[in-house]
Amino acid sequence: MMARTKRNSRWKKIRLLAWERDRKAKAVCQICGQPIDYQAIPSSTPDSWEPDHIIPVSIDNTKELDINNVRPTHRRCNRSRSNKDITMLGQVSRVW
Repeated sequence: MMARTKRNSRWKKIRLLAWERDRKAKAVCQICGQPIDYQAIPSSTPDSWEPDHIIPVSIDNTKELDINNVRPTHRRCNRSRSNKDITMLGQVSRVW
């Protein structure tokens, strides 16, 4: 139980650092390419920021706490992707 608590605490720190990084950069969703609503509480609305593990934790759990494996997405896009490989979803043709 102690290891899980430590991991959760470290994940909260990584998540906060990633949110601050992405908000400052006004980063767009890395799945659909559209702007993210950084005014909304993270993971609270479909357009709000949610961290996405590039390499899903279910595939490689050693990357779970690697901030370089976390990218900005909309909550709806991240939930739609689930643990699928991003190449399965297709690519954004251009930025509108």
